[in-house]
Amino acid sequence: MRIDFQKERNKQQKQLLLLRDVGMGVVILGAGLFFLLRSWFVLDFNQRYPPDQLDKLFGIVCLLYGGWRVYRGYLHTRSSSISSHEQ
Repeated sequence: MRIDFQKERNKQQKQLLLLRDVGMGVVILGAGLFFLLRSWFVLDFNQRYPPDQLDKLFGIVCLLYGGWRVYRGYLHTRSSSISSHEQ
């Protein structure tokens, strides 16, 4: 009985970690796209603080990190599904 409870708890924790990785990855990817493409938008903010090369660099870093977070979530899903098929 306790083993089943522990397995279920571990499964729920893995699902939450997956959701966190993918969710944060998507948010960070969105921020990266915003910083890369913000010169295309007509915003009040752009007139006060015009986009520069630092914004593009930060956007690229956000895209790389966000992509890594999504990929890590994907790998986590694959490793979980492979281990569940082995049992």
